[in-house]
Amino acid sequence: MKPKPKRQKSRTLRFPKGFLWGAATSAYQVEGGIANNDWETQVRLPRAGAACDHYNRFEADFKLAKKLNHNAHRLSLEWSRIEPDKGKWDEEALRHYFHVLENLKNQGFTTFVTLHHFTNPVWVAKQGGWAHKKTVDDFADYVGKIAQTLGQFIDFWVTVNEPGIYAYMGYQGGFWPPFAKSILKSFMVYRNMLEGHNRAYKLIHAYYHDAKVGLAQNVSYFRPFHPRSFFDNLEVKVQEFINIDYPYRKTICDFIGLNHYMYRRIHFSLWFWKKQVVRGREAELSDKGWEIYPRAVYEVLLKLKKFGKPIYITENGIADSTDKKRPEFIRGYVKEVYHAIKRGVDVRGYLHWTLLDSYEWPVLKQEKTGYKMQFGLVKVDFKNQKRAVRKSARVYAKICKDNALTL
Repeated sequence: MKPKPKRQKSRTLRFPKGFLWGAATSAYQVEGGIANNDWETQVRLPRAGAACDHYNRFEADFKLAKKLNHNAHRLSLEWSRIEPDKGKWDEEALRHYFHVLENLKNQGFTTFVTLHHFTNPVWVAKQGGWAHKKTVDDFADYVGKIAQTLGQFIDFWVTVNEPGIYAYMGYQGGFWPPFAKSILKSFMVYRNMLEGHNRAYKLIHAYYHDAKVGLAQNVSYFRPFHPRSFFDNLEVKVQEFINIDYPYRKTICDFIGLNHYMYRRIHFSLWFWKKQVVRGREAELSDKGWEIYPRAVYEVLLKLKKFGKPIYITENGIADSTDKKRPEFIRGYVKEVYHAIKRGVDVRGYLHWTLLDSYEWPVLKQEKTGYKMQFGLVKVDFKNQKRAVRKSARVYAKICKDNALTL
């Protein structure tokens, strides 16, 4: 008889006590019924429309997150609901968000609240959006109102979401509203959003001395395609400066919010005078064509360590309509977060993108619907708004419950 193969002993990777586990959403992507912002009024891209009807179903959705053992949740407030016209505050919208945040706190969630997640009230867009200095002042007024009315429920303030991505997609690449193609405007928007963050930081701390205020920056892991190429290495340094050094040297933060999705091998083509992203021949890809490479989050976290701030992963997820790749995606990335902690990186939380299948920001000329890409731990049938918990959600729920990953 052949000897039975030896069973490998399981290994448990335990996270620090008090580590936060949860998921993230944004208002325009899940709420539905938003009619007064620059995304819903534009005509060049598909719009969110009814989305997940989370505006009316938030209680049930939060109960579901609680059953999945989440202890933290990130959401955003829709500026256009709260201030539909300059200086006019919608008290009904403020009451709604009061109940939303109160419900989260009553269920024991730690709250991460984003004040700006890509969308602007129509009146802000008409005055030039973030390319205009007025918007920095208007944003400060809005932040002050939130601090006065909802601040008691906010544990972590995320002032702006992905200012670098927003500036590039809307003002340089021309893919999102306002569909501009100007390097100068893109830089102005990036600079103004970072200034808006700093103004918000000081305002919030004036109301709440011990507030935790940061921003969520999208940081990919860049590597030169040809390690010995001067131009490839130069492009990597440029990208790291734009996405890491510039924003964090220009801002005051109590914590770093990391949104991480991509691993990019950069090849600088002298012929086209532009960078090219090169995938590995055998790379495993998400539905969006993004390469799955868990080691990337470890490398990014090591790069952020130098700032000496607590780090919360405010977004990390995968477009996977079949849910075949998501379970191992979660396990793989969580494992690398653990290894970063062991290397001395002060990571204190992980928020998966996203809780629910939702509207995903489409790109001009590439996507015909905003609902093709499914990132949710919970599947949503948009015909009847029914929710179905995916296998990956249960894999993640065990990690959340145990505060550990078992290999």
